[in-house]
Amino acid sequence: MIKSILVGLDGSSPSMTGLDEAAFWAGRLDAELRGLFVEDEQRFLHYPAGFSAEGGIPISASLPEEDMAVENEKVREEGERIRAAFEDKVKSASLRGNYLQERGNVNHLLTRHARAAGMLVLGRRGRSGRNDPPDSKGAGPTIETLIHNALRPTLVVPDNPPDRMRTRGKGPVLFAYDGGKGIHRVIIPGTELALAISEGKSEANGNRVSVVSIGSDEELREEGQQTLNKYWAPHGLEAIFHFARKEDRISAMIAEFARRDGASLIAMGAFGHNPLHELFFGSTTLETIAQAEVPVLLMA
Repeated sequence: MIKSILVGLDGSSPSMTGLDEAAFWAGRLDAELRGLFVEDEQRFLHYPAGFSAEGGIPISASLPEEDMAVENEKVREEGERIRAAFEDKVKSASLRGNYLQERGNVNHLLTRHARAAGMLVLGRRGRSGRNDPPDSKGAGPTIETLIHNALRPTLVVPDNPPDRMRTRGKGPVLFAYDGGKGIHRVIIPGTELALAISEGKSEANGNRVSVVSIGSDEELREEGQQTLNKYWAPHGLEAIFHFARKEDRISAMIAEFARRDGASLIAMGAFGHNPLHELFFGSTTLETIAQAEVPVLLMA
């Protein structure tokens, strides 16, 4: 059961959207909400001209004393604003909350704290993607690292999703099923969120999930459908199935079915049957994150 939710905070607008989403699920799951602001160690380093290792690799050094004082003050002020926003959210939503602030490597600290939580929530882009084009919808570099390393369900939240506050938690969870290990891992936390959505709703409106079944082999498709129906039957969840062929533009179809079904979120494996291929040659996962108007729940 998910009884603690960690949200990564860096003061950016996307991370505040992530805080909103994390607070919503903490309330639905009666979970503790944990906010983590990492004071990125890279902000306190510079690369002096003429200092490099063998092969021309630049060598970093601490900022000069005056610059260090300025950056420390910036971080202190950011931390105060983030803490205040987190505590306001916890209070207004009547949640149990715990705010954390540490200095170090962003990926390392997020991974360590995520492994002590039941679920991780991240905005789609944060400070790490601030140099990208303003209209970029791709996942920031931290997202891909965390998907690989956190070993926890990771909910990636889009920036300012349209009508999200009005529709959140009202539609089904949409599962993108390709038969791989990732989707079978994410079915358990995805089902928990689906049940949290259906709580208190009538059977006709609440006790259902949607599935995009990916693949052209009819026998394997039917086998997957039977497996999922058997898993969800004891939970009282009914599945509505859509079908997509592997030669289709899968990410676009997943996003479109999510829109049609009014899905609350998409649940999928972070990688398919060939993780190395997807890692080096582009991932359906990353494309889906970029196109989806709702959060995407992932496990590797």
